Amino acid sequence: MKNSGMISLSVLLVTTLACSSVSSFIATPTPVPTSTPLPTFTPVPSPTSESLLFEEITFSRAGCFDVESTSDVKRYEESGQFHMDVLTPGLLAWSLCENHPFADFVMEVDATQVEGVDDNGYGMVFRYTDGSDEYYVFAISGDGFYVFAFDGVKMDSPEILLDWTESSAINQGTQTNHLKVVAVGGKFQLYVNDQFLNEVQDARISSGTVGFFVLSSDAGGSHISFDNLKVSAP
Repeated sequence: MKNSGMISLSVLLVTTLACSSVSSFIATPTPVPTSTPLPTFTPVPSPTSESLLFEEITFSRAGCFDVESTSDVKRYEESGQFHMDVLTPGLLAWSLCENHPFADFVMEVDATQVEGVDDNGYGMVFRYTDGSDEYYVFAISGDGFYVFAFDGVKMDSPEILLDWTESSAINQGTQTNHLKVVAVGGKFQLYVNDQFLNEVQDARISSGTVGFFVLSSDAGGSHISFDNLKVSAP
């Protein structure tokens, strides 16, 4: 079951290697939602060499993601994948791909839960801007939910634009999920495993950098690997 409040990322945006306690988050329990039929949609074509804007293959230190670790979280590249292993329960860790801002884009990545409890959160940060320190988040959980939120450093808590919702499109447990966001102006289309989940409208941020985050619950740590990051023109 997911909570109606999402862990605020606001205090985390000081450095690309941030991690923070989740104790300050709103956590009012809500009933577990029932799965709803997936709506029909027009599939988004796979990026071609002409439309590809950015691709991260090795996730090495020479790339846009750093691999520095702390006592709370390990960050490292292994076999061409970027790993974030949050060792401490109740923490969120994240990393940004610096110096690569995008406006309209299709961002996609393969994310795999390597270890940890299913009651977690992991996914994408995008349109993060240095000037306002605001950004969007699209995340899923190991127990089959997804969420979309707007947040910022000056905000006391995130604004949940799409609350935790269960979907049968999400592979649960230690299975790989292909995450995709299509961002065009103030419209965001959310996909998991090439199945359309939902659409969100919000025009507060027009461009910014992208990144990943991993959230561990109080029940235990969470180890997620990311692979095949691509950003293409919509």
